[in-house]
Amino acid sequence: MPFLTLPTEVVELVLISAAAAGHPETIAAFSQTCRAYRDLVYGPSDHHLWREIFLTEFDDPRVLGGGPGWSEAEAHKASCCRSPTFNWGEEYRSRIWAARYIRWQTRPPASTEDDEEPEHLYFSELEIVRRNTRALDALISVVFTALPCPATIVFSFIPPDDTSHASDSPSAGYPTFPPLPQAMTGPSSDIIPMGPFDGSGRGFGQALSARNMAWLQTVLERGYPPSVTARFCGDKWEGGIAGQYLEEYDFNELQSAGRLIACTGFKTVPQDIQHRIPRNGIAEERVTLIDHSEEQQLRRARRLARMRVYNMRYLARERHWGPFLPCQEKKTYGPELRVDDDELLQPILALFRFPGAHDEGGNGEHEHEHLTDKEDEDEGNEDEGEEDTDEEAEEGASRGPVLPAAPPTALQLRPDWAYLAAARMVVEANLREAFSAEDLTGLVSLDGLRPGSAPWDAALYKPPEPESDKGKEKATDPDRVEGWDWAGVTGIWKRCVCWMDYRDLILHNLSGEFEDPNLAEAVRVIAMQLRIASYSPSEVPGYEHLPTIHVVGQTTGASLVGHRRNIHGTVGVVADGSVRWTLQFSSVEGGQGDEWVSEGIQIGGVASAMGVLGMWTGAQHERMDPLGPCWAWKVG
Repeated sequence: MPFLTLPTEVVELVLISAAAAGHPETIAAFSQTCRAYRDLVYGPSDHHLWREIFLTEFDDPRVLGGGPGWSEAEAHKASCCRSPTFNWGEEYRSRIWAARYIRWQTRPPASTEDDEEPEHLYFSELEIVRRNTRALDALISVVFTALPCPATIVFSFIPPDDTSHASDSPSAGYPTFPPLPQAMTGPSSDIIPMGPFDGSGRGFGQALSARNMAWLQTVLERGYPPSVTARFCGDKWEGGIAGQYLEEYDFNELQSAGRLIACTGFKTVPQDIQHRIPRNGIAEERVTLIDHSEEQQLRRARRLARMRVYNMRYLARERHWGPFLPCQEKKTYGPELRVDDDELLQPILALFRFPGAHDEGGNGEHEHEHLTDKEDEDEGNEDEGEEDTDEEAEEGASRGPVLPAAPPTALQLRPDWAYLAAARMVVEANLREAFSAEDLTGLVSLDGLRPGSAPWDAALYKPPEPESDKGKEKATDPDRVEGWDWAGVTGIWKRCVCWMDYRDLILHNLSGEFEDPNLAEAVRVIAMQLRIASYSPSEVPGYEHLPTIHVVGQTTGASLVGHRRNIHGTVGVVADGSVRWTLQFSSVEGGQGDEWVSEGIQIGGVASAMGVLGMWTGAQHERMDPLGPCWAWKVG
C-alpha cells in the first residue's frame, strides 16, 4: 500500500511514534519528501501535531502548580489578560536542537557522532557564543515549564518525644536539608505517609517524576559546552564585576549560563574531550583554562566565584545592595578597564583616604605657582564668577541638604544570574566539605526546581477570596490587600550563611587574587521560622494575582550563645517575574534596629525545594559593610 494513500491521522501517528521512540530527526526528513508532507508537518495553524509530538518527551506546560490556591490565582489572571500562546513546534525544535548541540560538544571520544560533520568548528567565536546562548535558553525553558509537584505532597515531621527541647529551637524534629521524595533512595522514619490529608491538614501523596528534569539530566550528563564552562573557571571575570564591559552577545551568554548554573550547579569539562575543543571558536586564553583536571577546574571555579561574591564594590544603590541588575538603565558596552584601574583595588583604597590628606606638608599653598598664562587667564575667569557661585551656594543651602537618590523599585530590578551562580558555587562547595553527598541530595536534585516541591502544610494556606467578600475593607486601606501564601513562606527554613574574616575580606579585596590555599570561610546553617503578617499590592504590572507578602519570624543567631534574631521582610516579584526575598535581621541583643539584610531570588519554580540564593550584607548599607553568599531552603 503506497504511503501517500494513508489517511492523514495515520501518518501523524507514525510521526508521533517516531518522536516517542527517540528519533525526532525523522520528522524533518519526512517533511522533505514532498510538498504535501511538508505542509502536513509545518502548515497546520492549530499545531495539534506538534503538541502531541512535544508531549511525548516533555511535561505539559499548561499544568499549573505551586501550592494551594495557585490554580485559582492563575485562572483569575487568565481571565483578566490573555496569556501568549505556547508555540509547541518551535519550542520542541529548539530543545531538540539544543540537546544535539550540547551532546556533540561534550561527546566521548568513541562516540558514533564523530562521523558527523563538525560544523561548529567553522563558526566564528561570535557565532558560537550566540549558539551557546540559544542552547542555554532552551534548557532554561525546560526548567521553568517542568511539571509542578502534586498538590498532595506535604511533609509532616514528628517532633521529639521530649517537647521541652522542641520549644528551644524552631528546627526541632526537622531535617537539615529539603526532604524531597524524588531524591530519597530509601524509607525515612521522619516522614509519615498519610493521606491525602489527616485532621491537621498534613500528609503526602505519590511523588511523580517530571519528564523535563529527566531529560535535562541526560542532556547535561557530560556538562556544558566547554566555552561556557571556561567563563566560570578563569583567572578573572571577563567584562568587569557585573559584566558592564562585555559586548551584548557575551553579556547575554554570561547571564544565561549563570541562570542555568544557579539551577543545576557548576559542571566541569571531562578530560577525555579537552583535546577536541575548537581553538578557533574560543578565545585562546580561555582554552588553556579548561585544559586541567576536574579537580583543578573546580578549584579555579571556586576561586573565581569567591572573587565575585566577596567583592565589596558589588554593593551599590543601583542594585539595591543585592544580586540584581537595573533593568531600566541602558547598557553601555565598551572595553574593559586597564590593570592599573583595577576595579577591586581602587574602590577599597579609596575607603582609607581621608579628606585633606593630600595637603600634608603645605603643598597645597603652592599648588598654582606654575600655572601657564592660559591657566592664569582661566583662573581669572573663575574668580569673576565666584560671586555668582557664592549666590548659588547660598541658594542651595537654603534648600537644605541634597538627599541621595532613592533605591530602585522592584519594577526596576532583575536578577544578576552571574552573581547568583557564583553564590551557589561558593555555598555548595562549602556544604560539600561539611556534609556528605547523600545529605545534599534533596537540596541539589533537579526535581527540587519544580514548582511546589518545597514542603507545605495545607492548614496554613488559603486560596484568594472573591473580591466582593472583602471589598469594603480593602477600600479603607489601599496599601493592604487580601492575599495568600503563594510563595510557600510559612514554615521552618534552614539558611546557610558564608562569610570571611573581616581582615581577610579587606586584604583579598585589595589584592583581588583570592589565591591563598589556606583561605577558609565560616559556614553556619541557621534555622528560621517564618509566618505571614500581611499583604500589599504587587509593584510589577501583570503580577497583580501575586501580592507582595510581608514576612515576620524568628531565627537562632549565629553567635555561640544562640540568641534569637527577629526577622521581617517581603516576598514579591521583580520586573521579569522572578521571586525576590528580602529579609531583615535584628541585632543579637534583641534591639529594634536591623543589623543584617539578605536579598535573594527563588531558584526554579515558585515554592521550589531548592529555595532561595542570594547575598547578605549590613542593613544600614554603610560604606565598609561586609558581604557574602547565602542559600535558604524550606524543610517543614
